[in-house]
Amino acid sequence: MKFNKITLSFLFLLCAKISFGQINISEQIQPSSLAKQDANALYFVDFWATWCGPCIHVSKYLESLQEQYPNNFYVVSLTKESPDIVDRFMKKHKMNLAVAIDYEGETFKKNNVRSLPYGILYNAYGDELWKGHPADLKGYQIGGFLNKNKKTIPVSEMIKLHEYEKFVVVEEEIQEDELIITNLNFVEDNSELRTSEHKSYLELKGDLKAILAYTLNSHRNQIEIPDELNKSYEIRFKLDSRAYFEQTKMLLKKLKLKKTDAELEGEVIVFDIKDPRFWGDNEIDWGPDTPKFLIGDSEIKADGVSLEEVKYKLINLLDTPIVLRHDNIDVKLVHDWDIHYKYFDLMVSGMWDSYGIDVAKKNIKYPKYVITKRGFF
Repeated sequence: MKFNKITLSFLFLLCAKISFGQINISEQIQPSSLAKQDANALYFVDFWATWCGPCIHVSKYLESLQEQYPNNFYVVSLTKESPDIVDRFMKKHKMNLAVAIDYEGETFKKNNVRSLPYGILYNAYGDELWKGHPADLKGYQIGGFLNKNKKTIPVSEMIKLHEYEKFVVVEEEIQEDELIITNLNFVEDNSELRTSEHKSYLELKGDLKAILAYTLNSHRNQIEIPDELNKSYEIRFKLDSRAYFEQTKMLLKKLKLKKTDAELEGEVIVFDIKDPRFWGDNEIDWGPDTPKFLIGDSEIKADGVSLEEVKYKLINLLDTPIVLRHDNIDVKLVHDWDIHYKYFDLMVSGMWDSYGIDVAKKNIKYPKYVITKRGFF
């Protein structure tokens, strides 16, 4: 009798553990095209969102891990966005991992996921083996976990599908600390933006025109805004938050303003990128807690910044709008840069030789952003 009680207790705990470790989804968008087995020893949940630029880079990294370990290891990318949003995203960005929807963010909440990208590695019993930024999970660690975790469980038992009669799309409100806006009553000219990145937030100070030029990676003259709306602000975006990755959208929403896309026509600098040869992010290493940019009289150097960020810096240095033309290049991925900008001919040859970017001045139509008050309906 004593043995039976112990056995029953063990079975109860085992079932409870597996139930707790199960990954609940409401819809499967696609299965993995890289994993080879239905039953696996390790399951990795990649928490992501379509608006999260770094998540795209992480997805490619996880694909390489899945290709390295196609057996007994299964990666599922989980988002709490609507299927329609995810489908539209996947038409532009091919994904080879399993992709699923987390209805009402149930699995996000259960695991206290507050920033993206984020990942958790489970074994077949539902034990949490590892968690953190997915790029920090290395192949040798997966090999080590596979050596210690032999039990397997089918995908359908580990990743449980719970269907709902109706999927209501409600845009999630951002947290108060993600975006803090302070109205500044400066008399001085605030057309020049002041930026500073702190440990937990990005701070922008200036008039709204300058701030939006920054968030839209545009020239100040591409922003059309009435004088009465062009107030001065101190804006703080919490790093790695939704507000940080959707700066323009969340800022305008909080200020009750809207953006309408239009066009200007005139001379711009065009960066035509057909065969990029970008540097990695290990060519320059200034160490932690150092500025990303070093700007001299004729050159700009950057340590681990995106093409979008470099574009914005060059726009201000050259005082000219820049238009990017490319085929499906992720402009948010970070690289190292060393660019001559003082003499145009030298910039043209340097950008082509170093990065495969064809630079030219052209008279074309280019984007303009019209900012107005949002209507009541």
